[in-house]
Amino acid sequence: MDTILAIIAGTAATLFAIDLFVDYRRRPRPHVAAFATGIAMFAVATIALAVELATGWTSASYRTFFLFGAVLNIPFLALGSMFLVVGPRAGHIMTLLLAGFAAISTTLVATVPFENPLPESGVRPDVFPPLSEGFGPRLLAAIGAGTGTVLLVTLALVSVIRFRKKNPRIVVGNGFILAGTLVAGWGGTGLAIGESSGFVLSLLVASIFLWAGYRVTRGSRPKEPEKPRIVLLGPSTESPERAHAELLITSLEQRGYSVICPARDIEDWGQVTFSPAEMMRQTYQAIDAAALVLVDLTHGYGVVAAGYANAKRIPVITASPSGQRIPRPIRGISDLEIYYHSLPDIIDQLESALPTDAPAPVPIA
Repeated sequence: MDTILAIIAGTAATLFAIDLFVDYRRRPRPHVAAFATGIAMFAVATIALAVELATGWTSASYRTFFLFGAVLNIPFLALGSMFLVVGPRAGHIMTLLLAGFAAISTTLVATVPFENPLPESGVRPDVFPPLSEGFGPRLLAAIGAGTGTVLLVTLALVSVIRFRKKNPRIVVGNGFILAGTLVAGWGGTGLAIGESSGFVLSLLVASIFLWAGYRVTRGSRPKEPEKPRIVLLGPSTESPERAHAELLITSLEQRGYSVICPARDIEDWGQVTFSPAEMMRQTYQAIDAAALVLVDLTHGYGVVAAGYANAKRIPVITASPSGQRIPRPIRGISDLEIYYHSLPDIIDQLESALPTDAPAPVPIA
């Protein structure tokens, strides 16, 4: 019976992971990547479990199953909610912490000697040394499942409260997500402390609930309004930090904005040369088709083109590193001044200043 349940759970988790990866490929977002990774771990663990329940465990297969099914899957789902509900800065911090946790977990699960022989059938948690013997795979499973579950439940509840009046379907979808999280966390924690009888069933139920929640919340979202087209001024072909400009452009495009940067899209970072007059003509042409102009003063200026945008009544937003004074000419034509510590600050402050009717984000959307 456990073998059949594991096959069904593995199939459901695999289809769910494919669904998420397709969604990410269509529109790259860090929270979708994290969710897809967590669900893919569900799939790997349950498929390994199904195969080994039918053919017998090996050291490699059991360690793979334990790492992805009991230690890391829930924390990666929590990472997705952290990106989506709290924001990019919190998500990046958690990514660093989770990377360290994953490295330690992978090392210990792969190297710690077994306390007892591998089970001939089923899942027996006492293969690894008990919790009483200190830092080891079973303690990591308890930490990963417990902490990840607390984060996921908290963030899901925040989203449910936020949408309880605006969109009942989102509340229903998050209810499924919350139930799937609790079931998965219960199964992983139970395996860590020695209760394995319901672990296979928990994987199946959690996969079904999480997928159902994802489909309901995604289907309840209204069509997102088209994001404005942005002309990014400031970067030039001589900019010492081209990587900064490219990362800013990529980050804006991943948020759904259409970005035109003259240094990249007209001059191809110095590979194409125009006369000054032709360069300005093409820049003005790009500005005419834009909804706003973003002037990044990190490594450039762009006051002439920004002045043209101001004359055309196209909003001008100026971004400057904290502590760096914005020159008076550009201040005089800026509709908004952004002072930032890191690149995500630019995008967060930009989006907070733009009017939008789009709903606030929800977990696994």
